[in-house]
Amino acid sequence: MKGIFPKIASMVLVLIVLVAVLGCGAQTTLTIFHAGSLAVPFENLATEFEESHPNVDVVRQSGGSATMISNAIAQKDAGESPPDIVASADYKFIPERMYEGGYADWYIAFARNTMVLCYRDNAPGSDDIASGNRTWFDVLRNEEVSYGHSDPDQDPCGYRTLLVVQLAERYYYADAASFNITPDEDADGLYDALIPGSEHGRGRTGGQNLTARPGGSEEVVSAKSVDLITALESGDLDYAFEYRSVAVQHGLNYIELNDYINLSKINEELPGVEDFYYEASIEILTDPGPPSAYAAKHGAAIVYGITIPVHAENEELAAEFIELLLSETGKEIIETENGQPMLDPPICDQPENLPTSLQGLFD
Repeated sequence: MKGIFPKIASMVLVLIVLVAVLGCGAQTTLTIFHAGSLAVPFENLATEFEESHPNVDVVRQSGGSATMISNAIAQKDAGESPPDIVASADYKFIPERMYEGGYADWYIAFARNTMVLCYRDNAPGSDDIASGNRTWFDVLRNEEVSYGHSDPDQDPCGYRTLLVVQLAERYYYADAASFNITPDEDADGLYDALIPGSEHGRGRTGGQNLTARPGGSEEVVSAKSVDLITALESGDLDYAFEYRSVAVQHGLNYIELNDYINLSKINEELPGVEDFYYEASIEILTDPGPPSAYAAKHGAAIVYGITIPVHAENEELAAEFIELLLSETGKEIIETENGQPMLDPPICDQPENLPTSLQGLFD
């Protein structure tokens, strides 16, 4: 009998160890495809989520929103499971690109942003802009500086840059009288001066657009806006159009743009601004073809959206992540810590299609 108890004890200990090992090894992967401008706040959210879900590994892929959505669709079309969450810097991309074909059937608009002009330390003309002695477009147009933006076909920040330049031309020159300001000759023909080329060619990825500018300035185009940060920090790029949240998160110098051109406002905040934004437009690639297909993108306030694709493997966990995003903790992470205002309240277009656990947020 004496020999039995040690053996039983040993067997129990082995079972306990096996259960613990197997339990620890049962990891679930929550996959998120998101806009590059959400990289820092979503990294913080992922850390928070993993702390409360020790058996979940949050895996994120970031890039231009159009590219991320295309990758999610391609993954599903290839017979693979789609990512568990897609988050776009333009909420409209979700219904425009995912509803047809049944890739998604709802979105939640959850955050806002603002376009700004970032600059490296000691960038030529930056002190004059900051002091108000010169306009930003005067410096970009007439000085030997390099300025960057992302590709409008891949990244909303890219097409929004082109819209900002169009709006600046209207506000400071073509429609200046409507705003009771003196037309500025430096804004005359500004769009063609800063973003030259054909409608479907201008501002696209190609490294550097060397078309001559009046003052020898140089346009640099990147696949996504966050790629420009390294170039600014290294001093290889003088200026870059970015979201304010990105500038805040990376400690970049930046210049605020007028509310009529920075795509941050709605009519309730600034009467008539949405109509003015809408006057600017660009055709962006929707299908590479052949033949290539394009659709008009008009100026509008910057609003981010998120969804769980149809047939996502981990819908319940994805819904929990979105609950965290929309909670007070999420607001603290997104808005307070990372400088990106949340929509209050968030907006859902088709709440009846939401996972049950999220429907109560939109009663």
